[in-house]
Amino acid sequence: MRFGVEHMTLRKRLPALLLAVVLAVSLSGCAIPIPGFADYDVSGYVKALLDSSYHQENEEFMSITGATKTAAQQNNTDTVENAAVLFCNTYGLYPNEEQLQELQEVMRTVYRQTQYTVKEEQKTDKGYYIEVEIRPIINFQNRTAELAKLKTEAQDEAIAQNRSNTSSEDSSEDSGESDGYGDDYDGYGEDEESWEEETESSESSAESSQPPAKTVDPNELYVEKAIAFCKTETDKISYADADKTITISLEILQTEAGELQLDMNQIGMIDKTVVYLTK
Repeated sequence: MRFGVEHMTLRKRLPALLLAVVLAVSLSGCAIPIPGFADYDVSGYVKALLDSSYHQENEEFMSITGATKTAAQQNNTDTVENAAVLFCNTYGLYPNEEQLQELQEVMRTVYRQTQYTVKEEQKTDKGYYIEVEIRPIINFQNRTAELAKLKTEAQDEAIAQNRSNTSSEDSSEDSGESDGYGDDYDGYGEDEESWEEETESSESSAESSQPPAKTVDPNELYVEKAIAFCKTETDKISYADADKTITISLEILQTEAGELQLDMNQIGMIDKTVVYLTK
């Protein structure tokens, strides 16, 4: 199965806040109906969510929310799936399912190395205000030129290999041509029907022993090269300079009923900032 840009969409990650209550989820965000929530450690929850999503550290998230291990792990699963899709959309990759899963594993390794600090929440007249200070990973930022070069290499290699395969097949067919007679064969003393059966059997055996060369798909080769490039980058993670940290502000609204609402687009902004693709 092949994914085109138009088929690759980001999944919306909705955290599970389950402190003996039912989490109400709407398209606009997450509603947390918790009585007495004013005393709740909101920044602690945000940090636990990010640690679960990026570092696969789920203990605190499970403790705060009451989520199962499977539910907590889903935070990381959704994050790396979104990251792989975003990378593909940014750099024009069309991976098959196996390649997409491989890229997700690469992104999982990258996100384990993210750096961020969740500041203490501040109470406002509308709810809470929290800042998340991030030092972005920049290995994959603005790498259009490098990826374009890999794409050209893949196309050239595929063309050359396919041309070579075609030439080899043609040469094999030419060398196999014969008039059907041995040097000393005089055409007599052999049953004609038996000879034809032997000839057909020999030709069939020759065909089965020489399967046609597989056509090299330039797109698949490009994706392979791009994944190899990403793997190399994971071994030398680089961060933005310390004086170029980014601060993302989270506005968490509190309703008259005491429920808190978190717009998940704000979490999505953090996802895109901890690992930069384009500026």
